[in-house]
Amino acid sequence: MRYTHPGPVRAAQLRVVSMLALLSFTILAVFVVPFSIAPTSVPAKMAQDVLLSLVLLTGVVAVSDHRAQTVPIAIVAGVALLIRWAAWLLPPDMTTGLRDETAIASLGLLSVLIGIKVFGAGTVAIDRILGAITLYILIGVVWSEAYQLIGIYDSGAYAGIPPGDMPADHSTWIYFSFVTLTTVGYGDITPVAHAARSLAILEALIGQLYPAIVLARLVSLYVAVDRSGTNQE
Repeated sequence: MRYTHPGPVRAAQLRVVSMLALLSFTILAVFVVPFSIAPTSVPAKMAQDVLLSLVLLTGVVAVSDHRAQTVPIAIVAGVALLIRWAAWLLPPDMTTGLRDETAIASLGLLSVLIGIKVFGAGTVAIDRILGAITLYILIGVVWSEAYQLIGIYDSGAYAGIPPGDMPADHSTWIYFSFVTLTTVGYGDITPVAHAARSLAILEALIGQLYPAIVLARLVSLYVAVDRSGTNQE
C-alpha cells in the first residue's frame, strides 16, 4: 500500500481555502459593500475596515508557505490595520491620508506576493487561478486608494467631482479605478492633475496587458507539465 504524507496535501488545501477566502472578501469589499450601503455612513465605513482587515489577514495566510514572504507582509499589514483602527479613536486630521498610504503599501505588497505565486514555477492548480483573479481585483483596489490619496491632497485633481465634494467617498474611487482598468472610460470623471493622469495611463495599460500575460503564462505551464508527462511515458 502506498502511503501519502498528509503534510503536502494539507498545505495545498490550505492554499486553496485561504485564496478562495481572500477572493471572497475582496469581492465583498469592492463590489458589494461600497454600493449596497450608504458610502458615508458609519456602518459602511465599519464594514469597509472589517473587510480590509479580513483581506489582509487571509492574504497573509495565502502566502504563508514562504517564510521570507510572510514576515514582511505580516509586518506591513499589521501597521496598516493598527493605523486604520486607531483612526476611529483619533481626530480625523491626524490620520488624513495615512490610512490610504498604509493601505496602498500593504495591498501593494500583497499583490506583488500573489503575483509571484501566480507567475512562478509550478503546475496550473486552482489556487493559482484564484490568485490570478484576486490579483486583477487587487490592482484595481490599490489604484483606487492611490486616486483617493491624490484627491485628498489636491481637490482639483479630477474633473467631474465638485471641489466641495472632495474627498469623495471610496465607492467613487472604486468605480473610477475599475472603469479605467477595464478601459471602459465613461468620461464622467476625468483626471486633470499630472499624477492622476499618470496613474490612469498606467492602470489602463495594465488592464490591457494583464489578461493576455496571465493566459499566456497558464498555457505555458500547462504545456510544460503535459510535455513532461509525455516524456515520462
